[in-house]
Amino acid sequence: MSILSVHIKVICSAVDDVDLICEAMVKLLHDDAELSVSSGKTYHGAIQFTIEAMATRKRDVRQLAGNLPKSMLTEILEEGLERMMDDNKTLHFRLDLQEFVKGRVVLGKGIRANHPVKIRMKIESYPGQDPLQVAEEYFSGLGS
Repeated sequence: MSILSVHIKVICSAVDDVDLICEAMVKLLHDDAELSVSSGKTYHGAIQFTIEAMATRKRDVRQLAGNLPKSMLTEILEEGLERMMDDNKTLHFRLDLQEFVKGRVVLGKGIRANHPVKIRMKIESYPGQDPLQVAEEYFSGLGS
């Protein structure tokens, strides 16, 4: 079993370097990754940008998973996937945006989770399978 798709999303203010964030997202995904950048306004009228990317092909998902550092995978497994998974078999976690644009993939925790790179991974599991166990086996295989 594996991951069916990965969705990555960053919400930026007008002072953030959108091009730098896009470069970091392409580096995590692959060179041919298509990014969607949309602009809008916040509730209070400030300009904001939403950058989104999605990997749905198995090759792209495998490449993205291979780009995740083993230390982060171990950290995810140690913290417990049950608190990161929703009822739709989707795993949610956040990366630290400041470290992300420096080329380092680090989980965002505490104050670092305030301006994150949001990642959703749809787990491939079928009736009779425990999606949590499938995800643990997948991440354990990547981390070894």
